[in-house]
Amino acid sequence: MTSETNKPETSTTKRLQLNLRLDGREDLLEAIKATAETNGLSVNSWVVGLLESATGMKPASAAPTGGDLESTIAKELDKLLAEKLASFEERLGKLSA
Repeated sequence: MTSETNKPETSTTKRLQLNLRLDGREDLLEAIKATAETNGLSVNSWVVGLLESATGMKPASAAPTGGDLESTIAKELDKLLAEKLASFEERLGKLSA
C-alpha cells in the first residue's frame, strides 16, 4: 500500500501529516525549536504532544523514539560518564595524597 506521496506505508501505521504556515513568525519557530530541545524532544514529538494535550487526547507514546530516544540516551550517558569521571578523579586524588 502506498500513501498519497507514493511512499510505502507499513501495515500497522499510517503516516499522516499536518503542514503549518507560520506566516513569517520566525520567532515562533525558534521558540518551538528551543522548547522542544529543552525537553529533549524533536520538534515533531513536542508539537504532537502539545496537540494531544490541547485536545485532551491520551499521548500515543510516553517513551521517546527515534531521534528523541537517541537524544535521551546521549544525555543519560553523558551524565553517567561525568559521574564516573568525578569518581575516578576523587580516587586518584586520594591515592596521590
